[in-house]
Amino acid sequence: MLKIPADWIDRMTLGCFNTATTVFNLLPAAEAYRLGHHLVRLWLTLDRDHRRIIEKNLELALHLKAGSPASRQLQAAIIQHLGFNLSEFFLLQNPAWRRLLKKNLQITGLEHLLKAQQEGSGAIIISAHLGNWELAGFLSTLMQRPITTVAKPIKNKPRLYAAIEKSRIDVGFIPVNKSGSAGTLVRNLKKGDIIALLVDQRVRRRLRIWAPFFSYQVPTIPSPAVLARLSGSPIIPAFTTRIRPLHHQIVIEEPIFVPHSGNSREVVADCTKRLNLLIEKHIRKTPEQWFWPHNRWRTINSD
Repeated sequence: MLKIPADWIDRMTLGCFNTATTVFNLLPAAEAYRLGHHLVRLWLTLDRDHRRIIEKNLELALHLKAGSPASRQLQAAIIQHLGFNLSEFFLLQNPAWRRLLKKNLQITGLEHLLKAQQEGSGAIIISAHLGNWELAGFLSTLMQRPITTVAKPIKNKPRLYAAIEKSRIDVGFIPVNKSGSAGTLVRNLKKGDIIALLVDQRVRRRLRIWAPFFSYQVPTIPSPAVLARLSGSPIIPAFTTRIRPLHHQIVIEEPIFVPHSGNSREVVADCTKRLNLLIEKHIRKTPEQWFWPHNRWRTINSD
């Protein structure tokens, strides 16, 4: 069987990315959103494994029985939301759409970030895969400094990853490689920088601690609490939700300060539990806007 070289695959994938970007940006906004919706619906029609993951997650977290009208209705809303996110991902490659999305963005609680900046303490923004989380990069404009975020390179696709990385930089992020990033993040925080972390997904065995999430103990990354304890920076929760197409809001909550004294393991565990419960609260407000295809509860029966 002919094996296609990895470099060719990378070039073809980048070509698909560029073609999709062109197509979405040639369409009126309503048609772009409709196309994104259709593409995600097609994906989940063909990819039954991820469709089953969504259904299972809704049953575990929200107690919606698989196949029930309530489950099917929420799944339809989830598919629409994912389609809208896909559309906006490609629209964000265009400076004109970036400006419009930024203009339409409503922000509450910005004073919490501004205070941390004024005090030079740095800040750890924590968020979840809720709404269009990429738009949090627009906060960098208001802070007048970029926001550092952790990113994992796409294996064997350096050209595609570079294109995606550029789009994040254009929004206002500075991506740093996930591997070996802890020391860099602590140094940045001590200099007064702001970092942003998405902390709602499953984490590798060697990095995890267990914390409750929708009534289940799940493997959770403790990085926000650890970084806050090492740097002295506050944790500032911020969550993005879509109000309607092209209009979003970011809610920034009061800072969480991690004590320097006390048993380190207990302090980190308590803070991580608190963050999980906070994320859960925001997901329950707009459940259709969370990323349900991720197999968050995979380890319940296997670990």
